[in-house]
Amino acid sequence: MGIGAEELSLLIRVVPLAIGAAFTPSLFALQILTTSGPKWLSRSIAFFAGSASAFFIACSLLFLGLTQLPQRKPADPDFLGGIIWMLAAAVLLGVTIWLFIPHKDLAVKMEAGLKKQLDKAHLATFFGVAFALSIKDITSFALIVPALHEVTASSVGIIFQLGTSLLIYALALFPVILPPLWRILRGERATKDMAGIYRFTMDNQFRIIGVIAALFCLYSVAMALGPYGFGVYGNPS
Repeated sequence: MGIGAEELSLLIRVVPLAIGAAFTPSLFALQILTTSGPKWLSRSIAFFAGSASAFFIACSLLFLGLTQLPQRKPADPDFLGGIIWMLAAAVLLGVTIWLFIPHKDLAVKMEAGLKKQLDKAHLATFFGVAFALSIKDITSFALIVPALHEVTASSVGIIFQLGTSLLIYALALFPVILPPLWRILRGERATKDMAGIYRFTMDNQFRIIGVIAALFCLYSVAMALGPYGFGVYGNPS
């Protein structure tokens, strides 16, 4: 699986989207909470499995569905791609506006509700909470959909398409991978490290997602108007 100009261009377009999709503060913070508590290994694995299952099902269905769409023609504007990028921008704009409107006590209530579900919960609850949070993660899927469309609409081989899709999937799972990995590497000291990160993440989760959504809204508009969209400017590389 060699990497030529087309493959490199594809990675440059989609990897930022996958990184953006990884910014899911609620998943990250709850995995920190899970990893810092009792029975942390089995519970964090269950939490990871729930998120991984949700993203795998959604990404697989999206990939299969998007492969049915027409492939992009070289040197021609991609109007379908432009529409997908603009829809992503519209969703992200809506998310940005909603998140920057003050929601008094909402984050506190959400945190209390989620912590209550996880206190003394069975492994199935950890799996279910992570699955539910992941499958309804609007911001992440607003970035994953155009990323996967770029993959399936490109002229790269199917092996590279699958590999790139797997990379997108893996990057989206970073919020549930990093806390247990840090606990394995640091042992008991990790709980002290992660306590401050947890508090910052939960206190600023709306701001974090809002900034990410705003930045990628602009990115999506630029992509929609560019050579891999309506072709208002530039030529495909």
